[in-house]
Amino acid sequence: MGLNKFPVNNELEFNKFLVREYLRLGSVDEVLRIHRFNIPISYSQYHRILDKWGIVKAAGPNSKLSEVINFLARMVEESVPLEKLYRKMPNSFMTSAVTLYRILTYIKEGITRRIGTGLIISPFGQQSKILVGRDVSTPRQEFGKSYGCFSLPMGFSKISDSRENAIMRILQQEVFADLAVERKIPASIIPVRPKPFLFLDIADVRVEVFNISLPRNLSKIESFSSYKLTDFKFIDIDGFGELEPKVSFRSGVAEAIQSYKKYLELRRKGIVFNPLQVRSKINYHFSRFVHP
Repeated sequence: MGLNKFPVNNELEFNKFLVREYLRLGSVDEVLRIHRFNIPISYSQYHRILDKWGIVKAAGPNSKLSEVINFLARMVEESVPLEKLYRKMPNSFMTSAVTLYRILTYIKEGITRRIGTGLIISPFGQQSKILVGRDVSTPRQEFGKSYGCFSLPMGFSKISDSRENAIMRILQQEVFADLAVERKIPASIIPVRPKPFLFLDIADVRVEVFNISLPRNLSKIESFSSYKLTDFKFIDIDGFGELEPKVSFRSGVAEAIQSYKKYLELRRKGIVFNPLQVRSKINYHFSRFVHP
C-alpha cells in the first residue's frame, strides 16, 4: 500500500487503519517495515494511538505460539528428528533450532518457562458448545496438515499481565478484531476476578484456560473476526469424540475440551476445586522420549 492510499485526511479512519494493521501484523515494527516506513507517524505516536484504543499489546516479539506447537506436532506425527525437520523450514520461520532444543529439554524436565492464555468461549445459554476457528497464523506448507488446524483462541501472555488484560488480548487478536478496531468490545464479557479452570502445559508454556460465556448479541458466528483464526464455528463438546477423527485440531484442543467437560460436571455437582492441571499429548510424548 502506498502513502497515497493511507486515509490521512480523516484522523479517525487513519487511527483505525493503524489499529487494524497492528492486529494483522502483530507489532508496530512489522507494520512500519511492511509499509516501508512510509506511514506518516512516529513510532511513539503509533504506540500512543494503540494505548488510546485500549489495545493490549502483544506479549513480546516472539508471539507465535502456534509456530512452535505446529513444529513439535509434526515431529510427533512423523517421528522425524528436530534437525531434519528444521532444515526444511523457510527463512521466515522465526524460532531458532537452539530455542527448539531448549524447549525439548524443558519438556523432558517438566519445566514451563512461559505463560499463555486460552479461551473456551460459549454462546449465550449453551455451555456445551464452544468456539473454534481455523488457525491461519502460520501459513506455511512445510507444516503439512498441521497448518489450518482448528484451534481455541490462545496465545502468549506476560507475567506482568492482569488476567483481565491477558483475556482481552486474546479477544482482540483472535475473536473480535473488528470490534477492537471500532472500540466496541464490552469489558463485561470478562468475568469479575477471572479464575482459570485449567492449567494446560503445551511445549514450555503453561496456558491458563478460562471459560467465557457470551451475551446474546455477540453469540452469532458473524460477530467473530481475526487475522489469526478464520472459519469460526461452534462445536458441541458431547460430539467431539466423533468429530476429532474427521477434523484436524491443534495440539492441546482435545485435552482442553476433555477438561472443560470435567469442569462442567464438577460445577454441576457444586464441588469447589483448584484449576485442573493437564499436559498436552506433545508434552507427554517428549517427556518420555526426546529426539537427539
